Amino acid sequence: MRKQIQKERCTKIKLEKCPRVCCLYDKVQLAVARMLNADPSIVQIECNIPLSLDEIPNDDLNLPSETYTTDFVIHFTDGRIAVREAVFRSHLSRPSVAERLELSRRYWRQQGIDDWGIIIDKERVQNETK
Repeated sequence: MRKQIQKERCTKIKLEKCPRVCCLYDKVQLAVARMLNADPSIVQIECNIPLSLDEIPNDDLNLPSETYTTDFVIHFTDGRIAVREAVFRSHLSRPSVAERLELSRRYWRQQGIDDWGIIIDKERVQNETK
């Protein structure tokens, strides 16, 4: 989950399973998009879907009133819909990231989607860095 208006560079790619061009803002998001596009059980992927946060009680969260987007909404061949947020492992301990992820989870649960999850980058093994 990220702010809708990004001031950083993005990678724009056209994926077979995404109806529009995907703007991906980091390596984790790019890797997840490619992984989802290659999955045969997935029919369609939607990237950076705006969330209407006015519908969610967020009085216990300290988020500014900005527009946020969810990273991926996934449509499976069997009709299921899932949501995935792509996050760097090193960012998981940040309180602001935890609050945004919780807000995303609440939003999608309120929309009737319980299959919500986080995809994090691969943990580097000590020997890989040498």
